[in-house]
Amino acid sequence: MNQIRKNNSFFILCLIIFTSFIFTGANVQAKDISLEEALNWGIENNSSIKEIKNSIENIERSLNLIDTEYGFKTNISANPIIAGGSDKQADDNSNGVDGEDTSSESSNGPKISLKTTKLFPNGIILQSEISIKEGDLFDLEKLSEGPDSTFSATKSLYPVLPIKSEQEKYLASNNLLKVRENLTWQQEYKKIEFLESYFNLLRLQERLSLAKTNFQYAQDDLSKILKKIEIGEAGERQEIEAKIVLKKAEINFLQAQNTFLQQKNRWYLNLNFPEETEVSLVEDSSFLEEIIKWADSLEFNLKEEELMELAVDNYYRIRNILLDQDSSQKEAEWNLAKNKPQVDLFGAYSSQDNSWGLGIELSYDIFDGGKQKIEDEGYQAKLENLKDDYLQIVSELKLELKDLINQQEINNLNLEEKLMSREKAKLEEESYQIQLQQGSISDSEFQYKMLGWQESEINLKSAKDEILINKLRIAHFLGIRK
Repeated sequence: MNQIRKNNSFFILCLIIFTSFIFTGANVQAKDISLEEALNWGIENNSSIKEIKNSIENIERSLNLIDTEYGFKTNISANPIIAGGSDKQADDNSNGVDGEDTSSESSNGPKISLKTTKLFPNGIILQSEISIKEGDLFDLEKLSEGPDSTFSATKSLYPVLPIKSEQEKYLASNNLLKVRENLTWQQEYKKIEFLESYFNLLRLQERLSLAKTNFQYAQDDLSKILKKIEIGEAGERQEIEAKIVLKKAEINFLQAQNTFLQQKNRWYLNLNFPEETEVSLVEDSSFLEEIIKWADSLEFNLKEEELMELAVDNYYRIRNILLDQDSSQKEAEWNLAKNKPQVDLFGAYSSQDNSWGLGIELSYDIFDGGKQKIEDEGYQAKLENLKDDYLQIVSELKLELKDLINQQEINNLNLEEKLMSREKAKLEEESYQIQLQQGSISDSEFQYKMLGWQESEINLKSAKDEILINKLRIAHFLGIRK
C-alpha cells in the first residue's frame, strides 16, 4: 500500500510540474510577444492572406510586363550569303522578273539592318531602320555615303479605341483593385477571428487552472483519507470513493490541458508563427482595453434598410462585381468598335532617295462569317450573369445581416442569464460561508463549492467575449473601422 501511495504521489507531482511548465510557458528560449504584435503578424503572414498577396504580386508583374511594350525595342538582323550567289533568292522574290535585273537583286540581296520601334499609349507607332547591303561593305564610295535609313509613323484615327496593351492594362488594373479589396476585407476578418481565438484561450486557461486546483483538492482529500485509515477513522470504502474522485479530477485536468494545448497550437498555426514564439495570454493589456472600449461605444441604432445600404456600399464582393461589370462593359464596347471601318494615318521618310510620304489607309470587314455577332452575344450574356450575381449577393447580405443582428440579441440574453447565475452563485457563497462557520460543511466541501463560483465567473466572461466579437463582426460587415 505504501509503495502504491509513493507511486501515485510521484506521478501526480510529475504531472503538476509538467503542466505548470506548459501552462506558464516556461521556455526560456521562447520569444514572448504581445497580442498586438501577434495580430499584426497574423494578418501579414497567415497562409490564406499570403495567397492573396501572391495574387497581387502576380497582377502587378503582369502590369509591369504590359508597360514594357512602351519601351524602345531595337533589333539587329543580318542575312549574309554563306555560299553561292544571291540570284536564286532574287528569282524567288521577283515574282517573274528576270533574275539579272540588278535593281531587283539589289533590293532583295543580303544586308545588315538595325531596326528600332517605339509604341506610345495613344497608339502612335514610330519605327526607324538603318541598313547596309552586303555588297556595299567593300565599296568605299557607298560606305562614304552612309547607310540607308527609313523612318515611319502610324496612328489609328478611327474608331477611337484603346490599343491592345491599354485594354489589357485596364482589365488587369480592375483585377488588381478586386484582389486588394479582398485583401483588406480578409485581413480585418482574420484579425477578428484571431482575437476570438485569443479570448477562447484566455477562458480555457482559466478553466485549466480550475481543473488543476480541483485535481490538487482531490489529491489532498485522498491523502487525508489515507491518514484516517492509518488511525482507524476511515475504511476501504472511503478510500475507493476518494480514488474515484481523484481519477475523475485527473481525467478532467488532462482533458482541459489537452483542449488548451490543441487550441493554442491551432491558433499559432493560423497565425503562421515562427518557431520559439509565445504570446502572452493576459487580459489586462492596454491594446485589448482599447478594442473593448471601442466596441462598447458602437451602437447600431439605424433601421435595417440603412444598415443594408452600409453593407452593400462596403462589402468587397459587391465592389468586385461592380468592377467585373465595368470590365465586361468595356470589353463589349471594344468588341463592337472592331466592326467599324478602320482608318489609319501613316507617314514615312527614306534617306536613300530623300523622299517622304503621307497617307491614309481605310479597311472594313464586309463579312466575318458571323464572328462579331457571336462575340457580342457572349459579352451581353456575361453582363446579364453579373447582374444576377449582384442581386444574389445582395440577398445573401440581407440574410447575413439578419443573422448577425439576431445573434447579438441571443448573446445579450445569454449575458443576462450568466449575470443571474453569478448572482445566484454569490448568494450560495454567502450561504456556504455561514454553513462553514457553523460547522455544517467542511473546509474541503467549501473549497469545492468555491470552484463552482469561479466557473460562473468564467462563463460570464465568455458571454461578454461573444458580445464583443459579434459587435466587431457587425462593424466589419458594415464597413465601420476603428
